[in-house]
Amino acid sequence: MDLATTPEQQAVQAAARRFLAAEVTRERRRAWDATAEGHDDAFWQAVAGLGWFGYGLPREYGGEGASLLDLGLLVEECGRFVAPFGIFATIAGGLALATLGTPTQKRDWLPAIARGERRVTLAVAEEGAVANPAAFRTTLRARGHRLAVRGEKRYVLQGAGADAFLVAARDGRGVSTVLLPAATPGVAVVPARTFARDRQCTVRLDDVVLPAAALAGARGTAWPRLERLRRRLAVLLCAEMIGGADAVLDMTARYVSEREQFGVKIGTFQAVQQMIAGMAVELEGARHVTRQALWRLAEGQPAEREVAIAKAWTGRAYVSITLAAHQLHGGAGYVVDHELHRYSARAKEAELRFGSPEEWLEDLADQLRLAPDGRG
Repeated sequence: MDLATTPEQQAVQAAARRFLAAEVTRERRRAWDATAEGHDDAFWQAVAGLGWFGYGLPREYGGEGASLLDLGLLVEECGRFVAPFGIFATIAGGLALATLGTPTQKRDWLPAIARGERRVTLAVAEEGAVANPAAFRTTLRARGHRLAVRGEKRYVLQGAGADAFLVAARDGRGVSTVLLPAATPGVAVVPARTFARDRQCTVRLDDVVLPAAALAGARGTAWPRLERLRRRLAVLLCAEMIGGADAVLDMTARYVSEREQFGVKIGTFQAVQQMIAGMAVELEGARHVTRQALWRLAEGQPAEREVAIAKAWTGRAYVSITLAAHQLHGGAGYVVDHELHRYSARAKEAELRFGSPEEWLEDLADQLRLAPDGRG
């Protein structure tokens, strides 16, 4: 297993870094904060023109066919600049439809997603049922030759700007998913106010009637596919967190190298040096386990343990690194307008998205207990 990046991967990352450094400025971020989408149309069209939304989608549906590892390296750069989270949400929605959708749904939607013209987002979690289908209250019922969906989905990313939702619901046989256009009668999207400004929302479904063709796959069979998708998206989010943590480490190392106290640079203090070194250790560990998980998934190898380790480690590491950065920045780090706050807010949101560190540790513990020889 070689986790070193290839010249082609390095070129993609360098191009993405140059683009985001020029486009994601402090002034534009502040302007985007006042928008419903978290970005403006010019930026969105520029990203679409680069092909990022279709980078990981199959070529036969208008994508580039990049591997999950390649996609992770691109997403890492988005995290480095705290780029609008709509980019990640749209990439994730495209991957979800490519995984769950029927050939017709893929043909009708994926090329438009790749061009940045349509957006699909996952609507799976419910209150108290992040990864527990037995607790789902959203139901799917056959009504003649049509389907009726009723329930409420929480924590839906970028729901206000979505053209459609991939909704998970119980149907009496198990869990099914349906591709549900946002404009369908009975759909209500309620934006949620969050500290990370990630445009989450609640989607309420009041006896929404859909054609049978809205079903994504056979009825009652969706949960194993949703679980596999959750693991892929979780480790992709780890890559986004690595980029953010790397930027925070660089920002903090520069600050302590320039800030003076008692006539000397605070970066010369032993305690400060050890804190910076500890941040670097956390980051490099997270980078290694994340790229290992991405590589195994990209190669089609079993990666359940690697994904659980990556999400548990990286989520905690990013939060820990931002908290240390706030402490080392002193009073400046606690001014809300300081850019560090964007990173710490994103870190906390990403730590919980697709399962908290505690959930992933329990997942890993279950895998270790089930190993035949007791050692794994």
